[in-house]
Order: sequence, then structure tokens, then C-alpha cells
Amino acid sequence: MDAAQLSKRLVAHRGYQHRYPENTLLALKEALAGGVRHLEFDVQLTADHVPVLIHDTDLYRTCGIHKNILHLNHDQLAEYSACEPWRLGHKYHGEPIPTLAQAILWASAQSAVELFVEIKEESIATFGNETVFDAVLPVLQPMATQIHLISFDMPFIAAAWERWPQVGLVLRHWPPTQEEMERCKPDILFVNKRRIKQLQHLSYIGVPVVVYEIDTVRRARYWLKHGAAYLESYRAADLLAGWKTRQR
Repeated sequence: MDAAQLSKRLVAHRGYQHRYPENTLLALKEALAGGVRHLEFDVQLTADHVPVLIHDTDLYRTCGIHKNILHLNHDQLAEYSACEPWRLGHKYHGEPIPTLAQAILWASAQSAVELFVEIKEESIATFGNETVFDAVLPVLQPMATQIHLISFDMPFIAAAWERWPQVGLVLRHWPPTQEEMERCKPDILFVNKRRIKQLQHLSYIGVPVVVYEIDTVRRARYWLKHGAAYLESYRAADLLAGWKTRQR
């Protein structure tokens, strides 16, 4: 497999998180600039039901302040920067928490980009499926054919199956249960590499499998050999650069 082929099999986990603040437009743009065409990011809802790109409900890790995203209106987020100060210092101070609408507007202007949009369980539990669908699906509609809607929440994905053309289930165990496959009818599955204890060629499951937390070229080769359809990584652009170097 050459680097061009690999670039179609890599997923940037929260963008280029290894080098930039996760789930920011900057991290997404830099992942794309690094040659990665599949981008994954997380979505939570604010108190006034605006979908924004952030993983945690508590802003402490991302913004350095203890505030709950679910209890803040969107206009209050302008006070905070998603610069990850504890990890990256103040190098990216001022980088905002983007809205889902901003991310889709940017992504829709790019060529050959595919998105995996993860709806976080906390927002689903707080606001319910219908409110989340009403807030998120119209925003995603301009890129409907290029977006998988994914979540750990099985009932949410089961409900999304009838509303969205491509859905994926993120697993906390391996393999998926028969109930999960029958209820959710996922087009794709995500699983942490550490969850796969008894390894079979992953193609046996019958749908593409994304193995995540892949951080080295050696591990990338291993999981591709064992049937991973995609490899998700915080440092996907680094993996692609390392793959190119080994080809020389």
C-alpha cells in the first residue's frame, strides 16, 4: 500500500489533535493539509441547543475553567478559548469552540472530505433524541452523502438509522452483540484497539471496522493486515508522513 492509498484509510481523531487543540477548526484544517481526507470530531449541545465541537461537558481540560457546556448558552462561549492550556500552554489562546455549522460550512468547501460526526452521550441523555436530531441533522444536510453520524449511544443510532443515510456505532467492547447489529444496522463500527482481545480478521463482522488509537506505523501495518477498513489516530498526519518516509 502506498501513501496515497493509506491517506484514504486514515481518520483524524478530533482533527490533528497531536499538534493542535482538539475539535477546533484549526485541528481539522491541519489534518486535511497533512493529507488526511477523513475527519472525526465530537459534538455536544449548548443549553440553547446549538451543536458545538467539543468532547467533554466540563470545559476545564479544553478551556481551563470549570463550566458545563450543557448549562451555557452559545453566546457565553465567546468568553472561552478551546486552546487546551494544560497540554499546549497558551500557544493557541483565542482559538474558539467552533459550532457545527461553522465546521460544515468549511468542510463543504473542501474536496473529497468525509466526516465522522460523533454525538456525545451526555447531550443525548440531557436533551433527548428528538432535540438532538432537530439541532444536528439540518446542519449536516448539505454534506449528507459525506457524513457518517456516529455515537456510543445504541438507542440513538438505532433511531438515527431511519433518519440519516449513514450511521456508525462506537463500541466499548468487541465483538458487537447481535442486538447491536440488528437494532442499529450500522454501516460502520468504531472500536479501540485495546478492546479487541481475541483477534480474527476483522472483515468477518460484515461491515467496515475503524480501529482507533493507532499511533505508530508498525501498529498501522498490523491492523491493516488484520482487516481494519480505517485507522483512526490523534496523529494521522504523522502516520502518513512516516509511511511516506519508509517507502523511500
